[in-house]
Amino acid sequence: MLQALLAGSILALLRVTPGQAEVPIQASFDASQFQGVWYVVGMASDDQDFQDNKDNMKMPMVSVTPSANGDLALKLGYPTPDGGCQKIDTTYAKGAVDGQFSDAAMAQTDIRVVATDYRNYAVLYVETQKAGTRNVWLQLYGRNPEMFPEGAQKMQQLAPQVGLNPSQGAILPKTDQCAGTISKVSGKSRQDLSPE
Repeated sequence: MLQALLAGSILALLRVTPGQAEVPIQASFDASQFQGVWYVVGMASDDQDFQDNKDNMKMPMVSVTPSANGDLALKLGYPTPDGGCQKIDTTYAKGAVDGQFSDAAMAQTDIRVVATDYRNYAVLYVETQKAGTRNVWLQLYGRNPEMFPEGAQKMQQLAPQVGLNPSQGAILPKTDQCAGTISKVSGKSRQDLSPE
C-alpha cells in the first residue's frame, strides 16, 4: 500500500512544469560510504528504448567499489526476460567534483549522485549522448529492494527540474535473479566486495 502511495505521489509531482535549475551534487560526497550493493528501485527517463521496455523491466542490482584515484568500479546486474541476469562491469570516471562522474563506455556524459544518506537511498542523475541524441535519467537506489520515502521524495523534487513527466517513470518489481551475480552485503558494511 505504501509503495503504491509513493509511486502515485512520484507521478503526481512529475506533472510540474520543468525548470532550468542546475542539477545538484551531494555535498561532501564520500565514496567509501557509497560503496556496497544497491538495488535500482525506480527509474525515469526520456530515452525511447527505456520507454519501450520499462513495463517489462525488473529491479537491477549494482555493486560499487571505490578506486584510489576517485573512480567507482561498478558491477551491474540486469534481470533478463528468460530468468537470467546480464552482468556488466564498468567504471565511473571521477569528474571535476566529488560525486560527479562520467562513463564513456556507456555513453554517460554526466553522472551525479544528487542525494544520498548512504544507509538507505541514493538518487542519481545521468545524462547520455548516443548518436547525437541527449537523454536524461533519474535512478532511485536503495540498500534493500524497498522504496525508501526520503529517497522517493528527493527524486520527486528533482524530476520536474530535469524535464521528466509522470509517464516516463517506473517503479521496478523486485526479483532475486541477480542475487547470485551481485554479492549481497549490508548497506552499513564498508568492507570491499570480493570479485567473483
